Amino acid sequence: MKRIAVVFVLAILLPSILLAVMAVRSLRDQEIVVNSQRALFYQSACDSMAGDINLFMDDVRVFHGRLVEELVKREASETVTKDFSSFIQDSWSQALIGAVVTDSGQIVSPLPTESEAAASFLSENGDFLTNRRVVEVFEAPGLLNEQLKVVKEEKPKSGSSSSFLQKKISRSSAEDSAPQPVSVPAQRKVSIEEDRVLGYRFENRAMADEGEPIPAEEEAVAELAPAPSRKSEARPPSQMLTRNVMPMQQQQAQAPTTEMMKPVAPAPLSVENYSSSKWSAIRSEDLTRGQSEGAVGRIIDGELHVLLWKKAAALPGYTFWTELDMNIIEEDLSDLFRRSEWNDRKEEVSLALLDTGGDLVGQTVSGFSTDWTKPFVASEVGQILPRWEVAAYLVNPDLLDRSARIARLTIWLVILLLLGAVAAGTILILRSVNYEMRLASRKTDFVSNVSHELKTPLTSIRMFSELLENSPEIDAEKSAKYSGVISRESARLTRLINRLLDFSRLDRGEMKLNLESMDLAEFLRDTVETHRSPIEEAGFRLDAQISNEKEARVFGDRDALSQVVVNLISNAEKYAASGKEILVTMDFPSDERVRFAVHDRGKGIPRSVQRKIFEKFYRADDSIDSGIEGSGIGLALCRQIVELHGGTIQYSKREKGGSTFWVEIPLMDK
Repeated sequence: MKRIAVVFVLAILLPSILLAVMAVRSLRDQEIVVNSQRALFYQSACDSMAGDINLFMDDVRVFHGRLVEELVKREASETVTKDFSSFIQDSWSQALIGAVVTDSGQIVSPLPTESEAAASFLSENGDFLTNRRVVEVFEAPGLLNEQLKVVKEEKPKSGSSSSFLQKKISRSSAEDSAPQPVSVPAQRKVSIEEDRVLGYRFENRAMADEGEPIPAEEEAVAELAPAPSRKSEARPPSQMLTRNVMPMQQQQAQAPTTEMMKPVAPAPLSVENYSSSKWSAIRSEDLTRGQSEGAVGRIIDGELHVLLWKKAAALPGYTFWTELDMNIIEEDLSDLFRRSEWNDRKEEVSLALLDTGGDLVGQTVSGFSTDWTKPFVASEVGQILPRWEVAAYLVNPDLLDRSARIARLTIWLVILLLLGAVAAGTILILRSVNYEMRLASRKTDFVSNVSHELKTPLTSIRMFSELLENSPEIDAEKSAKYSGVISRESARLTRLINRLLDFSRLDRGEMKLNLESMDLAEFLRDTVETHRSPIEEAGFRLDAQISNEKEARVFGDRDALSQVVVNLISNAEKYAASGKEILVTMDFPSDERVRFAVHDRGKGIPRSVQRKIFEKFYRADDSIDSGIEGSGIGLALCRQIVELHGGTIQYSKREKGGSTFWVEIPLMDK
């Protein structure tokens, strides 16, 4: 038994537990992979939107340069330098104010007295434009290409007194890239075509900045780009800017590997969360030296100011500066997000654009609100819009957590079910093995008991046969007595052998019953009368109480049922010798069934063994030690015969002492 248990534990239980542990680890790894893939997917979306924004800002810069060239060619030099601010505001809806500065550092226009906007512009940027002060600026990298197409659009500027047509600018092919002449004053605007193809990503521009080889497909475009911008020097962390957001994936990336699946506590935004935007302390003359155009960003009192500058080839010695109207730019970029293809995933994620102060500019899911400092992933827009972020926010983060919890719970339930099945199988196997071992032990006892039962009558037969043979002068009385003993022992031996044969056939399922209609009451009376004489000779009183309230007709095998009744009466005779009373009864527990019982006044059967007495080879006591004849198959044989008749056999304790064995079988249908 111990050996079987050890083999089972090593061969089944331990591998099952190991597989369960591996399943849990695999689930955790799968969650990490799924989260990583989701993060990469959303990060790619943020990068793509940031690239779209930078391409749009490139269009703005290209349009600014061409607009300056057109104004210089169309207007007289004195006029264009003096009234540049008015021209740029009337011609371009995204321009806030314009300025013209000579190479010697003198501001030609605007004058502080022209407008409140001009006074504010000069107050903030005058010292920088005139090279009197070094300021901190975020210099945008060089343009990738300058291919534009002008498309007219009837959409007048809101609040403007001008009735001129707006024009939409979009990226097109090289053959359409020539500047369009302006025959009448018109207000124009750089906008994003809904169906245009974005051919180049903003980060690709870094190859030209770093002096790396340019791919062949970008070579023609790269030739149009102006000289690369100067690199910002590496700065210590104390001089680096921190981002306005702390992406959740960045927090998890900084967490230990073993803690990847646990919630990460919010980290301060300044902890290992530096912005890639680099500022430079520079004067305007150093900024514009050797280049024809550029763009810088300045953060003044927490607000971003984007300045574009252009040197017109037709009017040397002047630099034309334009500050963009960030309110209009924000509206255009907000419209970009509203029309994004990511609107189809509004139930899942919202892509949002945050400005320098971390405030919302636009998003793909209208009305969505959350803590904007804690996105799932985020990408910085770049130098031209420093500290601006394109961030992805999970619309329903609890749904993802709930899905993960459901998956974990499902796996745990499956594992527990499997372990439960293994445990149940273990119990069943151990019980089966234990039963088989007990059955083997009973078979051994059965062989001993049967050997004893066979040996006893054979010994008597042999002994009295030898007495008759060796005593030729024996009187007739003794001869008859000896012959009677031989006859009784022979009958006993015959009954034992027949019982063994019947049990063997029943156990193999080979015994066939000869079923017929029979009156159970009459059958019981006949059986009792047949066995009354030997029972009463043994000193017992055998009575029968057979109910006559209705006919007890059953469909049964007379010989088989007779064997059941005889076995029960024989057991009562053997185990109830002290009571000397046996009673056979019959009644009707229901309209469909009839019950007969054999009662005695013996010592009864202990409660601990009552459930086992109908098992094969089981005996409540050993026949050899107790002196009571029996092989342990009588009640098992009775149970099998009764069950073949569609009935049941049970034991119950008799009132005032003794035992009752009752058999219940169905009545025949009328």
